[in-house]
Amino acid sequence: MDEALRRRAALTFASIATALLVACTQPSSAQPPTTTTTPTVEPTRVVVTATPSPAPTATPTPTPTATSTPRPVPSAGAPVREIDRGNLDRRELALTFDCGATANNTAEILAALRDADVHTTWFMIGDWVRAHPDLSREIASRHEIASHSDTHPDYVLMSDDQIAADLEAADRTFQQVLGRSAKPMWRAASGSRDARVLAAATRAGWWQHIFWTLDRDANGLVTGDSGDWRDFTPQQVAANMLRAAALGNGVITVSHCDSAQTRQVLPEVLRTLKEQGVRVTTVSDVLR
Repeated sequence: MDEALRRRAALTFASIATALLVACTQPSSAQPPTTTTTPTVEPTRVVVTATPSPAPTATPTPTPTATSTPRPVPSAGAPVREIDRGNLDRRELALTFDCGATANNTAEILAALRDADVHTTWFMIGDWVRAHPDLSREIASRHEIASHSDTHPDYVLMSDDQIAADLEAADRTFQQVLGRSAKPMWRAASGSRDARVLAAATRAGWWQHIFWTLDRDANGLVTGDSGDWRDFTPQQVAANMLRAAALGNGVITVSHCDSAQTRQVLPEVLRTLKEQGVRVTTVSDVLR
């Protein structure tokens, strides 16, 4: 893993900024949330390795390449971890959902996961849980819960105390509605974070920031972001998911819980991954 980590560390900070700008800026193409913000992260502030999202592709290209996770983020004080890939020794993929816009299509996505007997990780916004408590409890009854903030703000623009307060507000909702905390796993709203944000979250007890896999195959850049929040066809979303899975073991992908494209293609994507010998599971599982 150390050798793979050194290989990935060569990616430039400019590439990172490009990746962050395209990722998760609006959880659903059908109905963008009013709380979503677009990250404005300067390349020199970003401390994690990433690459920009590729143009949508019609077919997946299975050319596995190994990378390493967890990836340490330099900081003075408590250890900070950002993770974008799991264990490279097992043919597993962590399927994650960001959940914070509408509840459109969520019940159907849950049904597809239940039919496939698949458990996944849901990064939930406090506002969404408060608006949809019964559906949130249904999610929590079968799936891993992590935090996606309380109101989907841009943490780069907030003070350390404000970051901690927002994360804690979300977690109070999780405990009140779902009966459990989401600590220490979280994902920044719109992927907007820097070393200071990660350190502030760590001090508040949120030391495990989960990004999504970004790497290369023979055709170029590949992202674990399915693009289901963009104006992509269902076929493009499916192709993006399968192309990311083809990177190899431990890939972490991100989709959205209200995406119509994901609702349409998820059953077939899950069947294809099973046929390919890929076990779809939670973030915690791929980190074992």
